[in-house]
Amino acid sequence: MALKILLIIIGFVLLIKGADLLVKAAISTAKRFGVSEMLIGLTILAVGTSLPEIFITVTSAIEGHFDLIIGNSIGSCICNFLFVIGITSLVRPVKFDKRIIKRHLPIGIFAMVILLFLGNNSYQSKPLVITKLEGIFLLLLTIFYIIYSIYEEKKIYNEKIDEEIIKSVETKENYSIGIIIIYTILGILGLKFGADFIVDNSISIASALGVSEKFIGMTIVAVGTALPEIITGIISAKNNETDLLLGNISGSNIINLCLLIGIGAVINPLVYSMEFNRAIIFLIIITIFLDIVAVLNRKSELDRKRGFILIIIYFIYIFSMI
Repeated sequence: MALKILLIIIGFVLLIKGADLLVKAAISTAKRFGVSEMLIGLTILAVGTSLPEIFITVTSAIEGHFDLIIGNSIGSCICNFLFVIGITSLVRPVKFDKRIIKRHLPIGIFAMVILLFLGNNSYQSKPLVITKLEGIFLLLLTIFYIIYSIYEEKKIYNEKIDEEIIKSVETKENYSIGIIIIYTILGILGLKFGADFIVDNSISIASALGVSEKFIGMTIVAVGTALPEIITGIISAKNNETDLLLGNISGSNIINLCLLIGIGAVINPLVYSMEFNRAIIFLIIITIFLDIVAVLNRKSELDRKRGFILIIIYFIYIFSMI
């Protein structure tokens, strides 16, 4: 058991490092071909943060671990909204952006309702299945959302974002072709073996403990894949830059629900368990709660007290699953 836990930890390290190497290689390649800094920031960097979840999804879909895919997708969203935001607010109050309240949180709720519908749409057949066609639909929603986000950011914060992304990307070295190839190979290997370690050993632990893949996906794997967001949240809080955190997490959640489940369903139609309905409804309630808190709070921020409440709710949720 101890060895399996160690392999899962090693798997997360390989995933995060593999994604980092691939992003560095992709940015350097894009700069060599004259791709704009704006496009690099809003595409390569955005997709790069989702690479660990994507590789876990692909591995799980090929091996037929459907509960792990859907569980990880929903569990990561719950972890982001409760644990990540809660932890961040303990360091510094999290500020709310009006655009997030009016647009992105409602879009997130829409994505959750869509997933509920698709999961229960085949109620006449047993088991319930999210089909390949429905997976393609979810992938199209992901593309539309990314395009909308890029358009919105360029329209409202064009100069500011250009400056921030240029500064961020310019701090990265412009690597030689040889280094790019090495980083690409190592990145892919890290993501591949990291995903294998996590999926295989998580399933093994679930079997040994007599718990479901749903539970493993919504707890261990969800928290593990949320580590980059947790670290980013704490860093942004220390730098007093929490105003964009909720937006980043909200966007990440929408992509998690649509992209991950979409990819999984396209590779292999996903068997949907009715137990996920409760988790999605719970996620909708959390989203509405955050939206209400943001609207009613005069300072438009989530303070330490409310953040601590979010963390308590998260642990109550985990214990309720046990």
